[in-house]
Amino acid sequence: MMLYIPVPHKGYFQFFERYSSVAGTLYLIGEDLAAEFSTLHIEIRALDPYRVKKMLSALKLFRYINVLTIQNIGTFKPPKLITASEVVSRGIVQKYLPDTEVIYDTVFLRYDEDGVKSLKPVRYDRESSDPFDKEMMMLAYNESEGSSCWWRHVGAVLVKSGEVLVKAHNQHVPSEQTPYIIGDPRDFIEAGKLSHFSSSLHGEKMILLKALSEGINMSGADIYVSVFPCPDCAKLIAYSGIKRCFFGSGHASLDGQEVLKSRKVELIYVPID
Repeated sequence: MMLYIPVPHKGYFQFFERYSSVAGTLYLIGEDLAAEFSTLHIEIRALDPYRVKKMLSALKLFRYINVLTIQNIGTFKPPKLITASEVVSRGIVQKYLPDTEVIYDTVFLRYDEDGVKSLKPVRYDRESSDPFDKEMMMLAYNESEGSSCWWRHVGAVLVKSGEVLVKAHNQHVPSEQTPYIIGDPRDFIEAGKLSHFSSSLHGEKMILLKALSEGINMSGADIYVSVFPCPDCAKLIAYSGIKRCFFGSGHASLDGQEVLKSRKVELIYVPID
């Protein structure tokens, strides 16, 4: 098992419980390796990995615990590996362990969307089983796995004339660790409510910001989202020039759906098995 553990918390111990019986050795990602793949801000609460090793060793959860660094990563050649689906771990696998068989899982728990109380069913215009639409929706779902959000993973893809222009997922700013530094307001809000009250940028907003920064004309474009947009994102989509919104799951709340329809944005449901 290989993990980046800047601050041990309940989520990591739940991760240990799932896999410690099949992973006898834990490899902690060292500060220098983590810094190589942390594109945003450094986690200011991060403990020295050798101190984390000492803490976890006392609990006797693993036979061996080692720290991976830039100096010794070259000798790390596991045939199989269990790790977390987050930016640091994925980056290390991609760069240093491309031939390793990897099981990715999430460190943080997030709610099951089936259990969210739906306020309004989406009154979509049509359902699509077109192979291209399904391919783009799967791309949105795959993109969503890049999110480190505790509560929900959302992916979005901007497409125009059959070409993928931008992909994005919801992410905390200025750092993925922000909610664990200052606290996460979602901890005190019932799942599915007050979606605008968040410390993260939603995937749809990330799409629009990236397109804006890259000078992309969104007029007539399509957006594929794994979850139907929240009211705030729906308004931005409605007035961006996007003409079709494809979604794979979720519900409509407040006035988002009405605003999209008022701007003649076609709503298309793409079911994915």
